[in-house]
Amino acid sequence: TVSIEQCKSKRRCFAPAAFYKPFGEEAAGALTLSQFQALQESNKETASLRELGLSDSEILLWKNRASTGKGSGLGAAPEATQERLHAIQEKMEEHQRILALPQRFAGSKQLSRREMEIENALFQGTDRHSFLRALYHEDEKDPMIHLESVYQELLNKKGPEEVQPTKSDPCLCPSLAPQELVAEESLLPDQKEQARSASLPETRPHQSPPRHVIIKEPVEFVPEEEICKNRLSEEELRNIPRFSSYHPGEPNKVLYLKNLAPRVTMKDLVSLFARFQKEDSPPIQFRLLSGRMRGQAFITFPDTRSAQDAMLLVNGYNLQGKPLVIEFGKSKAHLPEADSAIPCSSAGGNPPAK
Repeated sequence: TVSIEQCKSKRRCFAPAAFYKPFGEEAAGALTLSQFQALQESNKETASLRELGLSDSEILLWKNRASTGKGSGLGAAPEATQERLHAIQEKMEEHQRILALPQRFAGSKQLSRREMEIENALFQGTDRHSFLRALYHEDEKDPMIHLESVYQELLNKKGPEEVQPTKSDPCLCPSLAPQELVAEESLLPDQKEQARSASLPETRPHQSPPRHVIIKEPVEFVPEEEICKNRLSEEELRNIPRFSSYHPGEPNKVLYLKNLAPRVTMKDLVSLFARFQKEDSPPIQFRLLSGRMRGQAFITFPDTRSAQDAMLLVNGYNLQGKPLVIEFGKSKAHLPEADSAIPCSSAGGNPPAK
């Protein structure tokens, strides 16, 4: 006995029938090679349209769609003709979708994702696997079936476009676009880097390359008045036991920041130092260290003058309860003398903000 469900499944699983019309009647008689080739190409196009489920009148209308509306005299309304062409196109697309569905027997066994993986592993690369493929199928409702398509979609997905600043943004400097603020984050697993924390970033060839982070959202600058009210002088920094031997170092375009609070983010650094970005100059690079080097950062300016101005303004600023200690970056030649002056970033207390 056959149930109604089995009959419905047979109708769903098999492709619709096609109509075949012989080619001999149209090609009868004496024809040149070019005429025969043109007739053959036209017949192939007609056969392909017929396989898509179109009738003879629809095929004729579709093949003559280029000349539709150009003729003079009586005829169908252009709007009606366009509606028919649109309906024919939808019919063709639906038929192609049906033909693209997987073909299988009505009684094929439904396998779970795990069972399908085992089956593919057992018969991979054999003729038996291709022969038995129509006898089983994977559950279409299993969300893991679409994992490959989602994976490919994510790989092919382009990154979001850069957000351009507008004149109505009160938080943005007019000469500073968000994409000009290039931030870097890196993980330094080597403990030896602790002794070299004040060296220039470009003097570390063995360090893994940092990844660039583009800050797109508007950043509001901290007012200079607030910075001046909440900062310590160099003498006050030296009164702190941890920084008794503090020395700013030789001026260059790299600033080394330490004693950062644990919750300081890249946005906080940008709000303090991005004001020194100039037009027609390379972007300021922010590099916030993490891991064992947490609490430290490097900021690379386009020129030494900008770095000096930034140090004069921001050095000693109380950022989230901890005074910001800034030095100029040291080259490798100065590392042996500077090792004793580099404190551990996790030690010591914090003086009250002034």
